[in-house]
Amino acid sequence: MNRCLREYSSYRWNRILGAFVFCLMIAIPGGMVFAKEPGPVISVVVDGMGVQSDVTPTHRNGRMLVPIRVVAEGTGSEVSYEAATQKVSLNKKSKHISLTIGSQTAYVDGKRLKTDVSPIIVNKRTLVPIRFISEAFGYQVQWDENTAVAYIQSKPVEDKTTSVKYSLNPYVVQQGDTLSKIAARHDTNMSAIQKNSHLSSDKLLVGQVLYLPEGAQRAEHPIATKVADDQLIGKQFRFPFHDNSWYEPYGDSFGSDREWTETNSGSVRSHEGIDIMAPKGTPIYSVSDGTINKVGWNTYGGWRVNITDENGQYRMYYAHLQAYTPGLYVGKKIKAGQLIGFVGDTGYGGTGTVGMFEPHLHFGLYRNSTGKAIDPYDYLRVWEQNKVESPL
Repeated sequence: MNRCLREYSSYRWNRILGAFVFCLMIAIPGGMVFAKEPGPVISVVVDGMGVQSDVTPTHRNGRMLVPIRVVAEGTGSEVSYEAATQKVSLNKKSKHISLTIGSQTAYVDGKRLKTDVSPIIVNKRTLVPIRFISEAFGYQVQWDENTAVAYIQSKPVEDKTTSVKYSLNPYVVQQGDTLSKIAARHDTNMSAIQKNSHLSSDKLLVGQVLYLPEGAQRAEHPIATKVADDQLIGKQFRFPFHDNSWYEPYGDSFGSDREWTETNSGSVRSHEGIDIMAPKGTPIYSVSDGTINKVGWNTYGGWRVNITDENGQYRMYYAHLQAYTPGLYVGKKIKAGQLIGFVGDTGYGGTGTVGMFEPHLHFGLYRNSTGKAIDPYDYLRVWEQNKVESPL
């Protein structure tokens, strides 16, 4: 028996060690092998919108290769492919690019050039070096190492923001207040307050939150006097859309009725968040530093991610996503302002259900100790003053 153990001990330990290393490679970020993604993933953002593909972009020799369809659909290029020669051509306006599968020789408007990496075919899809293509067309390209997402800007950036830049200085309307009185007391003017606060009239309500413009004096009655959780007021929190994202003006929909239920019983439930309508594919950013505690499909929220803030006091819930950024998993550390996913219309059904409502971000805020929902409206309006800068 002892002889037998000695004879096979090396073999057995090699197998055990191999299995252990394999598990580590799957579990540890940065390993050579990763666990399966929790849902659909988007790795390329073109002109501010995530572009989904059925083939995951890959890296070779430090260069990112993406499906040519992503480039074509995202930038409006025309693509052709000759099966006999495996030649790929892209055309846009007066610019012409041709590449050959497996070759580092490329042509731009007839000029012969050498690429750092050759195009490849994966699962019957052609992948091309995105930086070479983008720079040949004159596009801007940026690679985000933290999220493994490539940003491509093919046209001039238009200012589509729904708010203007101003200081973090919210004011809570008091009994007897008027716009003129508030402006006079804070060394500013009525029109500036109206613009920053998106007011359509001079009428004010007690408890209403106004946003004093940059240069105004500090608010006499700051929002900390109105909200229950002043720990959520501060520049360490970010708005979930970047400074050039378009989204519809949003109201306080917390607590409103929702009729769809998993059992289809006809019962009414309370809405535990704020809906912000935005185009499908709009990037979504984490509001705070924290750790992912849930990620994947939820019958109500579709593709969703839950993040517990770094102090363990709150949970942020991002729902109805079209897709995630690569590499999200339970336990992953996330930074405030980090790209985590994209606006979609998923949910209200089994895995993959879409189209039950218009695309939007449902943002929920919960107290971690009790699981009780908190109305995030006032906090979102404050965080709206601290948006992530557009990468390009």
